[in-house]
Order: sequence, then C-alpha cells, then structure tokens
Amino acid sequence: MTEATHKQQQERLRLLERAIDSTFNAILITDATQPHNPLIYVNSAFERITGYSREEVLGRNCSFLQNGDRDQPDVLELRSAIREQREGRAVLRNYRKDGSMFWNELLIAPVRDEQNRVTHFIGVQNDASERLNYQAQLEHQATHDALTGLANRSLLGDRLEQAIVFARRAGRLVAVMMIDIDRFKLVNDTLGHACGDALIREVGGRLSRCVRPGDTVARLGGDEFMVVMSDMASEDDAATLARHLIETVATPMKLDCHDMIVTASLGVALYPKDGEQAADLMKNADVAMYRAKDLGRNSFQFYSPEFNARTLERLELETRLRGALKQGELVLHYQPQADLQSGRVIGAEALIRWNHPVLGMVSPADFIPLAEETGLIVPIGEWVIETACRQLKAWQDEGLPDMVLSVNVSARQFQQENLSRVVEQALRQNEVEARCLDLEVTESAAMRNPDQTIAILRQLKEIGVKVSLDDFGTGYSSLNYLKRFPIDTLKIDRSFVHDITTDPDVAAIALSVISLAHSLKLGVIAEGVETEAQLSLLRRHRCDRMQGFFFSRPVPAGEFAAMQRAGRMLDAHGAEPSASVRTLLLVDDEAFILNALQRVLRGQGYRILKASSAEEGLELLALNEVQVIVSDQRMPGMKGTEFLCRVKEMYPDTIRIVLSGYTDLALVTEAINRGAIFRFLSKPWEDDQIRAQIHEAFVVHEAKQDKMQTAGMQNAEHNGEKIK
Repeated sequence: MTEATHKQQQERLRLLERAIDSTFNAILITDATQPHNPLIYVNSAFERITGYSREEVLGRNCSFLQNGDRDQPDVLELRSAIREQREGRAVLRNYRKDGSMFWNELLIAPVRDEQNRVTHFIGVQNDASERLNYQAQLEHQATHDALTGLANRSLLGDRLEQAIVFARRAGRLVAVMMIDIDRFKLVNDTLGHACGDALIREVGGRLSRCVRPGDTVARLGGDEFMVVMSDMASEDDAATLARHLIETVATPMKLDCHDMIVTASLGVALYPKDGEQAADLMKNADVAMYRAKDLGRNSFQFYSPEFNARTLERLELETRLRGALKQGELVLHYQPQADLQSGRVIGAEALIRWNHPVLGMVSPADFIPLAEETGLIVPIGEWVIETACRQLKAWQDEGLPDMVLSVNVSARQFQQENLSRVVEQALRQNEVEARCLDLEVTESAAMRNPDQTIAILRQLKEIGVKVSLDDFGTGYSSLNYLKRFPIDTLKIDRSFVHDITTDPDVAAIALSVISLAHSLKLGVIAEGVETEAQLSLLRRHRCDRMQGFFFSRPVPAGEFAAMQRAGRMLDAHGAEPSASVRTLLLVDDEAFILNALQRVLRGQGYRILKASSAEEGLELLALNEVQVIVSDQRMPGMKGTEFLCRVKEMYPDTIRIVLSGYTDLALVTEAINRGAIFRFLSKPWEDDQIRAQIHEAFVVHEAKQDKMQTAGMQNAEHNGEKIK
C-alpha cells in the first residue's frame, strides 16, 4: 500500500467518524467478542440524548439505560436478536442521567468479519418521546371525556366487557350504575353553560373519589354518568356504594360561579341477574334510574324488583329510625347480672329496644347494624348512656340495693373524641357515682387500633367508670395488649356458653377465659346462660357472674325494680352433693339395662345417675361431680367411645368404662390408646365382676386424688422453704 493510498483511507475513516458523530441519531457500538457486550463507541448525539459522557459509558452494557426498569416486552426481543446474531428492533423506556424517562426507538445490527463471525453490534437510537407522547394523547382523547377526564362511552364499554369476563370466570358480580343529575337543565338555563360545565366537573370528581381503584367512572354525555363496580361479592356492596354516591353528590358544593346543592337519581343493574351482556346491563340500569326519578329523585333503584323491595324496606326503616329518638320510641330493658357465689343480683346490662307504633317491637338485630352503618349509632349511644344514668339514679332514690349498670358502647361511638365528655356529663347531671357505670366495649372494636384504645380507656378510667371487654374470645386480642388495657372485666361470649357442656373445644376456651381473667386480676362474667348445666359448670370453675334467660330475660325498668324489691336471687348452692360422695354415671339408650345395672349395684353406697343418651350424660356431668362413668358403646347419635373421648377432654379426672355387647375393636383400641377408656366390659355381665370392676374404678380415682393432694402439699412446703 502506497503512502498516498494509506492517507486516503485514513481520511475516509475520519470523514466517516465525523459523519457518524454529526448525525442527529445516537450511534453506539458494542464489542460482541467480550462478555456482556460492552460499549466501545458512542457519538455526540448519544451524549446529548442520554446526558452521559463517553467516559461514563464506555465499557458498560447498554442495559444501564433501563435503570432497573427491566420488565419490558421489547427487552426480550433485543436479547433474542443478540443471542441469534441478527437484526433487532425495540421501543424501550430508557432513563437519562438526571433520571428523566424517554422513549428510545432502537435498531441493532450485527457486524461480521472476513470469516463471517459477529464481532460487534451497531445500534441506532432515536428519542421517540415526542411522537409516542402525542400518540398517547390522541389515544387518551379517543377514550376519555374532554370536560371531566373520565372514561367515555367507548372505554366504558371495554371496561364493562372485561369486568363481565372476569366475573363469569370467578363467579363474582358486577354492578352497573346509571347516574343522572336532577334538574340539570335548570342550572344550565339559569346560570349558564359555563356554570353547568363546572358542575359536571365537580360531580365527576366526587364520583371518582367514591369508588375503588379497579372500578370505572364514565361520563356518557350531558349530565349522565355511569359507574361499573367490578369484582363484587354481594348485592349489598352495590347498595352501599349507591347510597354513598347519592349522599356525596348531595353534599353542598362551592363553585366559582355559584354555591349550590344538587341531587342525583341512580339506577342499578346487576350481572348476571339483570343481564349477561354489557348493552343489556346499561339499558336496565337506565330503566332503574328513570324509576328513581319517577319516585321522587335523590334516590336509587335496583332493576331487580325483589331486591328493590328489600332496599326500599331498608331505606324506610332508616327514615323511621331517624325519627325514633325525637319521638321517644326507644326504650331500655335491663337484664339482671347475678353473682355466682352469693346468688345476689349485683348489676344489670342496659339493652336498647325500639317500640315503633306501627311496626311494634323491632329487633335490635334489624336496626343496630343499620344505625352503625348510617352513623345514627352515635346519638343513639349518647341517649343510652344518659338514660341509663337517669334510671340508675331513680333506682337509688327508691332505695334499691347498690348495683353496677352496664352499657354497650358501639365501635363507632368508641372512636368518638367526645366519649369521655358524654359519660362524664351524664354522670354529673344525674348525680351518679362513676363506679356504678360499666361501659362494655367489644373485643373487635378494642383491637381496631390498640394504641388508641389504651388512650381512650385511660380517659374513661380517670373518670372512675368500670370497663368490660365484651364478646371476649370471638376476636383476636393479643395478650400483650390485653394486659395493657385498663379494664375490669372479661365477658365470655354467649356462643361459647351455649356449647360449654357438650363441646370440649368450646369448654376449653370458656374455662381458659375464666383462668386468664383471674390471672390478670380481672372479673369474668358469662352471658347467654340458659340451662342449669351451663350454670353449674361455670360455677364449678369459679366464674364470677352470669346473665341469661336461665335467671331472667331483659325486662323493663319497672319489672326489674320489682324483682329487686322482692329480693329475687339465683340459687347459690344448687342440689349438687359433696364431692366426697361416690357418684356413678350410667349411660345406655336401653332403659332395662340401666335398671338392671342399678339393681346390681344397689347397696354398694353409690349415688347413681342415669342417662339415656350421650347428650344427656354430658348434661348430668355438668350438673354433678362424677367420679366413674359406665357407658354403652352402640348408642344413636354418638358412640360410647366418642362420648368418653369428649368426657376425657372436659373431665380428665373421671374413670371411664365401656360396657357393650358389640365390640368395634378399632374404635375401642383407639380410645384405649388415647387414654379415654379405663376398662372394656362385655354384655351380658357377671354381677360380681361388674361390682368389682366399678369398685376398683373408684379406688383408682381416689388414689389419683390422694396423690395429687400429696404433691400439692409438697409443692407448698417446698415453696415455703424457698420463701424462708
């Protein structure tokens, strides 16, 4: 090669480099022979577009421009092109040195040597942000309403179709709501179109703030809006949102043009009940909306007639409830609370009742949830506290015995900032000592915000009132918080009391609550006590107080006062004999077997109880101290082994024997292995043998008791030595 030729080649290379460096597009070259394809060249346009200098990028892989934003479909296309050594095209979200995002339209191509090996990749970048943003604006304008920025009819149709597809697959519901501003034409005609537009924008914004992120609010045109509530579990969810939308629109608004209050009419159609196609649902929601207008506006209607009737009934009940306080329709009844040791009535729980002149006595289960939902529970709760204090003062003035009156505080009322002021004012105005008032807060309400609960409870305790944790065991109390709550009493929920004599798991929970309360130096009261067996078991495990139908239903104030004046008491002792009496329980569904066993055991000095079923046997065990149980195996309802397994869990000190003419070896073996059975005896029996076996069972029981007593005394002596 001559020197002239060499100079010509060098000049062509410099010209090529200047041309590349001067081009508007960013040019980059990577070394394909090196791991990670490092950059070996970038031009000035690359520096201008990205903000990075050559020195900052050479030797790095281009992926740094994605700044961690790797979840992009076109990234996979680039990787495939490099792996397959071919051309590739991608549009990527890249990030400049200052962190700002730009759309990078990138074309890459392989560079091959004389042996056709790929040695480099050359890339051409173009900042396509302006073009793509413009396209996005055009797409947004095509799918959104220009005045409000909400979805338009076209986008709404797509969203509704998607919601229906998902609901069909997942077995969920979709609600379509048509909303029309009442008398909007009057606003336009009197205040002008500019004011009408401002109103439309404000209503659109309010509707958007009411819905969940996955729901859609659209403007169909004029003053018509539509809401799609997707992934819905219950029809009641639609009623709740519809009510919220109506109330939100009706809130006074302050616009630049005018202050005003407007209302709206709303119709609801539900997928799949009111239609399975988007067009049908929109049409039916429109029909329901016009029905709402016909019925007086400022309301909502369901397309479904039966659900509509239920909703109207609920709205009517709410309207009547709002007037109940003013019209004196609410009253308090009082359920006595008795001390389980003395039997004395030492308090009562005030329970609200609604005596409507047309509906009669309305169940609290019907109106309390409604009061909670609408916020009426707050003024109702204040009335309950005031009325209870006034009644307490009246009873004190009558000379009735001292007592503590319990009042329920709802979850919503408990969160009110003025709760302590309401309580303090009611006590002061009625001249009632704070120690006579017990505020009951549900466990679930207390645990919504435990730290806030502690602060509220401390305020109440500063006043001097007592505080009980109601429905205990149904929520999710942390023991750490429980010991920090300044409370006086735990209330065992009625759901545990109901099955306490028959379900070992339920009994274990209830009895654990009693033990827990006493270990924390708290009182414990069981509610919903309905049978003597429940009462006996609670008393045996040292529960402090009870309330329930076994002693008295909730009664009016006059009836409660008469009960107190008459000195009515709970039987404090019952008919249960001393535990020192050897008591035997016989369980068999055949009466002649029970009678035959009783004859065989006559003269042995036993107190014999007889039950014809496992359920009756559990009842007798709750009522009596029993040491030995003999049960048949094949009884209807519950096998003998299952019965005795339950007994083992609830009364582990008992000695348990199966007596049966049928041997189910698998069941019996399992019961023996679990320790539920002491002996298995066959029918027919030898009289002497059965007498001997039952006698041995009592001896074993008494030996176990003696051993436990001796161990207890030794522990006591050991602890005494430690103290010395």
